[in-house]
Amino acid sequence: MVKVWEPNKSYDRLKLYVNFCTRSTFRRVRVSGLENIPDDGYIMFAPNHVSTLMDPLMLLLAVHGPVAFGARYDIFRNPKIARILNWMRILPIARERDGIRSVSSNFETFDEIVDCMAHKVPFCLFSEGRHRPERGMLPVKKGIFRVCKLALDRLGGPVYIVPVGLDYQYFFRQGGSVDVRIGKPMNMEDYMPRGEVHGEAAIYHTLCDELQARILSLIGKVPERKTGLVPLRALASLILLPLTAATCILSFPIWLPAALLLRKFKDKAWSHTVHFAFHLILPIFIPFHWMFNLLWNFTKDTINDITK
Repeated sequence: MVKVWEPNKSYDRLKLYVNFCTRSTFRRVRVSGLENIPDDGYIMFAPNHVSTLMDPLMLLLAVHGPVAFGARYDIFRNPKIARILNWMRILPIARERDGIRSVSSNFETFDEIVDCMAHKVPFCLFSEGRHRPERGMLPVKKGIFRVCKLALDRLGGPVYIVPVGLDYQYFFRQGGSVDVRIGKPMNMEDYMPRGEVHGEAAIYHTLCDELQARILSLIGKVPERKTGLVPLRALASLILLPLTAATCILSFPIWLPAALLLRKFKDKAWSHTVHFAFHLILPIFIPFHWMFNLLWNFTKDTINDITK
């Protein structure tokens, strides 16, 4: 398989289209804190994880240049899928639930991650280990720090963990806004010296708490929706009703199959990802679907305010 850090022109061209479809899935995507990404050393991004595939796509949209990712080990079991994921700059990360034999393969993956960072391609690990479609965070796992410690010992130079906050206005309703906030980097040299370390467990515990606090400070900042002018908004919703219905009809090739497919999903965190996939394969309907989401959310919020 190719190395995830190797230049790939076809990947770069596809990324432009994927970024367009990612942005079109939401009413607005706002990125802040790009100046916090270090110009020197080796970089590990650490976002919160709430929306399955959309979370890495948001980071790809926000950050200029290539980024490689870690993902669940079990989706690599099929060799053909594994090759595709490798081409997409994704490496397998096994969890305890995958079994001891699978977890032992992480050592090889960690070597590949360090190799990737050595070639100045940032890596991204979701430090919680799994997603949860709620504001807040699950406990941070120490695996991300083990990788960065390995990079620090092998590569020398500064190794940075850059916290990233992904803030979705809606978790299950389509459209809405997304904020990608990039925080101040953590220089691992300030927390953990190179070579053998005494009291390693206590250091990792401190680092987990520190990273979680930094990510939490970047999320939960979605502005409260304005609930005033209800009569005026209700009138506007009635006037716009024909346009809402028209865009609903014109965008049904996206929202209808997506809705039918999501009925089979127990994990509703896939909602944005499924709609993104239909944007990817049916781009001609994107303008209608984007407008329908905008109008429908306006109408739905108005109805909710009236019935309160």
